Amino acid sequence: MPLVKRKFYVPCSEMECLKLYELLKEKIPSVNYVSMNITEKGLLIEAYGYESDIKDLWFEVKNIVGPLKEITRKKGIRKYKVPLLVKMIHKTFPPRLLVEVLNRMNYRAEYREIEDEVLTDAPLEVITNMAEKIANVNNEAGKLAMSTSTRYYVVAACVLTNLTVEDVVRYSVELGLARNTQDNRYVIVTDWRTTLDSFLKNIKR
Repeated sequence: MPLVKRKFYVPCSEMECLKLYELLKEKIPSVNYVSMNITEKGLLIEAYGYESDIKDLWFEVKNIVGPLKEITRKKGIRKYKVPLLVKMIHKTFPPRLLVEVLNRMNYRAEYREIEDEVLTDAPLEVITNMAEKIANVNNEAGKLAMSTSTRYYVVAACVLTNLTVEDVVRYSVELGLARNTQDNRYVIVTDWRTTLDSFLKNIKR
């Protein structure tokens, strides 16, 4: 297959161009040469490599540009496509859990399962920061939690209070919000959202 050279121009703001560059970095190694230059009106991409690789690169650009423009708007409710957020933080996370965390940070947030997107007025930096924290704690919490709802509760409590998993579990047992099981794991005694609100209320005291 012959090598080809292509130029692509993407109209975008400075912030959009920077985000686009960050998201495309993981795609660059499959192409022999890629140059990205931010101009006054957008991002100029020059690529040299196998035609199939360059087509894949351009396909990736087009898939990112639309959702990226949506989430970099400055005001109002924005749509955050979950697959795009996963690419940004390079980790998976439960979107429903992200929504519950944002709501308790006084942001408006809703998860649409069919569209696989989060609608919220939270800034992009807050979204990616919280999503990454959730992803980091999720596996550790799963080792002590007996159920998914208990894991969600522990993760949300850790993220919102900056406590460790062990501290959240210990305080939860002391407060009567969770109990120890026979296999030395833990389970909450009521709905995880209600339990979370009770935990946060007691911790603030």
